[in-house]
Amino acid sequence: MIEHIVSSQLNHVPLSILIPTFMRDAVLWNTISDLKPQLRSQDEILIIDQNSPALLPPPELQASWLRLIHLDTPSLTRARNLGIESCKHEIMVFLDDDIVPGKDLLDQIRRLSIEKPNRILTGIVDQEDKPEGVPTPGLVNLKNGDIRTNFSRPILGPVPFFPGCLSVIPKSCLPPMPFFCPAFRGASQGEEIDFALRVQARGVQIEADPSIRIYHLKVVEGGCRSPEFRNRFFLDQVFNQSFFFGRHGELLNLFSFLKRQKGFVEFYSRLPGHKSHSLKIILSAMIHLSTGLWLGISQRKI
Repeated sequence: MIEHIVSSQLNHVPLSILIPTFMRDAVLWNTISDLKPQLRSQDEILIIDQNSPALLPPPELQASWLRLIHLDTPSLTRARNLGIESCKHEIMVFLDDDIVPGKDLLDQIRRLSIEKPNRILTGIVDQEDKPEGVPTPGLVNLKNGDIRTNFSRPILGPVPFFPGCLSVIPKSCLPPMPFFCPAFRGASQGEEIDFALRVQARGVQIEADPSIRIYHLKVVEGGCRSPEFRNRFFLDQVFNQSFFFGRHGELLNLFSFLKRQKGFVEFYSRLPGHKSHSLKIILSAMIHLSTGLWLGISQRKI
């Protein structure tokens, strides 16, 4: 009898599951197939497809609960915003396209959404290449812009941010538009931290619960590891880190940030087999760094 009452309550928490995808359709369909048995009658899965040509689901996954919306220019933040604008339900579940959901993941999300309303939820992101030497859930250093996350260990209670591949966000917790800042480029870095800082400034709590669990197939080729992203990944990282620091960092400690960026640029600009560096890459990095800083500083109050 009690189980029937609980199940009835969970039926009244429909979920919109938002999955941006790019250059990784094979593993995407595996992820959707793993989620399918956990769906309830009103749930929907939205795939924000950044591929060209557009994806077509395999016949066994073509159903009313699965919708594909297309984004012409790949951008993780714009894809998430498009999903938010297109989904039906109050409770939005953000997942990566290369995950294996934990047992009863979606019902655990429903249960916690009832028990802990009007807050953002996250959980365990297990993966083979667990971060070494990074505490749970990680750290954000606003003096030098350094961001390190680690949700691979169980944690229960308030957290300062959430991982990009696992978050449960009620629409009531969204910041003003644009929700995820579209200025972050490519596969992004720091966009979920930017989001977390903005919503917490409005009094929104973020909580982790180990009953929400996924396995992240982080080594899968594609996405930010695809050639399209990889060719510009380093420069996007320079811009994104500079933009984040300009927007949220302690500008009195700008020297510490620039010192960390110097080491980053030197590592990626070194010519193969030589001690010298590519002047072209260094100049490009400096342009991306200064552009990101300028834009971030101009948006500090947004």
